Amino acid sequence: MMMRLLNAALLALMLAQPAWAMDDDAVDAARDLLAASRTEQMLVTVLDQIQANMLAQNPEMVAHAQVMRDFMAEHLSYDAMEPELIALYAEAFTVAELRELAFFYRSPVGQKSLDLMPELMQKSNALTINRLQAHLPALMARLEALDTPH
Repeated sequence: MMMRLLNAALLALMLAQPAWAMDDDAVDAARDLLAASRTEQMLVTVLDQIQANMLAQNPEMVAHAQVMRDFMAEHLSYDAMEPELIALYAEAFTVAELRELAFFYRSPVGQKSLDLMPELMQKSNALTINRLQAHLPALMARLEALDTPH
């Protein structure tokens, strides 16, 4: 199953339109949006959190933390991912929309949203987990009812 997912992901990457084939205005606008939305900073934070979580779940990997950090820097850093990120945004939005989004993220409200988003996402995730835990017995009852012959 995991191998099929990996093969599908690799095929999707091979079929993706490379950023260099896109219109220069779209590439520039997408790159500007990524800068305005602090994508590089957020990616660093996310990668640090991923590594911290991996090490917390597997303390025996602490001895290999530098290898993990180097691997992530090589394959998951902003520089490594920028062409695909540009393609992703340039395919999803028009040049005008990309410019409008960058303008928004540079505005005071856009900056506030960027400042608050990590905290809001963390709180949202906690709400989701709490609701799931609170209603897990009902889900389990429904699943057990499916297994019980009538």
